[in-house]
Amino acid sequence: MRIVPNLRLLLQIGNVKLLEGKQIVLIPTPSPDPNDPLNLPTWRKWAILVLVSACGCTAVVLASGFGPIFSMVVASYPGQTEKANDLITYPTLFMRIGNLIAMPLAMTIGRRPVFFFLQCLNSHIGGRNVMSLAAGQSEALAPMIVLEIFFLHERGTKLGWFIFIECTGTGVIFIVSIYMTAAWGWRWWYAFFSITNGAILLLSFIFISETLYDRPEDATTGEVELNLDQKGDMEKGGEIHQIFRVTTSQGVVLEREKFGPRTWRKDLELVSVKPKWSNIVETYKHIAQAFYVPSMLWLLLLNGAFLGLYVLEVATFSDVLMSPPYLLSFTDLGYVQAGQIIDCLIFLPLLGMWSISAPNVAYNASYFAFLEANVVSITYAVESFPLQAGSLLVVLCAGRGFISFGLSYATLTSIKSIRYDGATIAEAAVAGALAIMAVPLFFFGPKIRSFGQRAFDMGPHKETDEFRWRSGFQSNPEPE
Repeated sequence: MRIVPNLRLLLQIGNVKLLEGKQIVLIPTPSPDPNDPLNLPTWRKWAILVLVSACGCTAVVLASGFGPIFSMVVASYPGQTEKANDLITYPTLFMRIGNLIAMPLAMTIGRRPVFFFLQCLNSHIGGRNVMSLAAGQSEALAPMIVLEIFFLHERGTKLGWFIFIECTGTGVIFIVSIYMTAAWGWRWWYAFFSITNGAILLLSFIFISETLYDRPEDATTGEVELNLDQKGDMEKGGEIHQIFRVTTSQGVVLEREKFGPRTWRKDLELVSVKPKWSNIVETYKHIAQAFYVPSMLWLLLLNGAFLGLYVLEVATFSDVLMSPPYLLSFTDLGYVQAGQIIDCLIFLPLLGMWSISAPNVAYNASYFAFLEANVVSITYAVESFPLQAGSLLVVLCAGRGFISFGLSYATLTSIKSIRYDGATIAEAAVAGALAIMAVPLFFFGPKIRSFGQRAFDMGPHKETDEFRWRSGFQSNPEPE
């Protein structure tokens, strides 16, 4: 802890001090409150990570993983092939509409009630669209929960685990579901997910606690400003200012007498925060402001282009691979997506052109590109503009869905005239042009981030009324 006279702390987002000597500064600063989600035990954090990843896995497969069984579904609706395409394209649109509804509510009444309400939401096209409204929370709300329980130096790794569990689970489910539908019919595909989601819902109700926690803005920089009087006691208008940092070696002393202990009874409450309905307006305001930031606009377009290419391939690969010259069996289709990461990283450079694996590997390569764009975009948005993380996740996750819906729907309806290769070339050209824009954005990144801070009204730190939150640090030891 160090004394700084007459200091007004500025939020230098993206330029925080991560090291104090040889120790890592914990960012955001954990409070002395046992109910702070950052103070959850390690096992509980991993339980939450695994459960939201599992939820995301089933949501992604339900909403956009219809490809392997699509040919069987089409056979159930003879003469309606083009109409059946809506079973794939429209759910991607409704997933993003779900984000626009769910995230502002989550910023207002808390993550837990929105998460469980959407988990409970589960003509054929209409049913899938309603399900996709609920599945949308897996894209923005689920990673938001993960990011809120881990510190800045942990987030990249834990977000990687979130994506890894989601993608690995998706691959396994594709293999299992293809044999299940071949034996019992495609309607059991939905029954399987109803049972699986029921189990996830039960475990989530027990282990996933509320992660929305109101902390001062300066805690996002790892430097909490304490105002003291001449005697060293906390005072809102104190003239002496102390900057308090919490490091990995020091930790934080929990003040159970001041804040109360963490209990299972409180963790199981469906709504444990006082709603701030003005947050809904603020969230939509920040969503609109994001379009003024060039880097966020580019990431949105890039995500939308790659997702559109992926959705196009999901809707068409079963017909391509079951037709000459490949003639794969229906049960073989489940393996197309099972090795999506391994194929891209290891086998892509080793394969010869035009082998039977070429369509599979190209499909997985496009998915890997979308996955990388997704991870990089989320990490950039959350770490560059942490105070608006929820709003920016909505921009990326919802916006790319609207863009991909337009691209994939347009190309799917024109396949008869431009064929499969023409449709994929058109999508790839759009994605490639956007990818090249990464070069100038790399060099102008710091200036763009600074402009973004001004666009989001990130000015000088404002005094908060959380006197009780800050006063808890007085009993904490000074860092070594």
